[in-house]
Amino acid sequence: MGHEIKFIFFDMGKVLLDFDHQRLTRQVAELARKTEADMDRLLFHEPHDLENRFERGELNGEEFHSSFCELTGCEVSKSDLLEAVADIFWLNVPIVNLLTQLQIADFPMAVLSNTCSAHWEWAEQKFTVLDQYFQHRILSYEEKSMKPDAKIYESAIALAKKLVGCETGEIFFTDDKQENVDAARVAGMQAELFVSTRTLAGQLKQGKVPIVV
Repeated sequence: MGHEIKFIFFDMGKVLLDFDHQRLTRQVAELARKTEADMDRLLFHEPHDLENRFERGELNGEEFHSSFCELTGCEVSKSDLLEAVADIFWLNVPIVNLLTQLQIADFPMAVLSNTCSAHWEWAEQKFTVLDQYFQHRILSYEEKSMKPDAKIYESAIALAKKLVGCETGEIFFTDDKQENVDAARVAGMQAELFVSTRTLAGQLKQGKVPIVV
């Protein structure tokens, strides 16, 4: 790694929180009384791609619900549908100690995540880690842009520069998908694939971040 790290962006899914996409499709399939294969195609693949459109901010919660009911011919409540979509996360416990050390050091950090309003709002309610450690976030549904698109990284870089006046090369990002890491590097950020909290801690220490784990 090159420059000293002055700001850190964390991905949410598979970094701060773990999740299970199969659980999402299973829960939605049970709710709609459809097959998991049909729900996977509806939610994650063209032509409908409902969940990805939800995460890109092309659909809000109401529109996601109405589109789902229309396309499946099912009458399910909005609250039940969004619960089935969102109840897929659990805390990555080992990372909490690292976040605590960063907070004690008053080190600037934020979330940079592809997510929809249902996922973010559910996770905020269930896991205090998001509000406790992160006052700032760049979220795909708010930015109308998903990693690895360049626009969301531009927004992240602008936020970090506004908050701490750092250079682009002093911003660090960790994500569980290599394509998102690669795109961050193209944007000029330092970026590493998330493998484990221990590995991440070593990467941050190389960038002179004040942690001991």
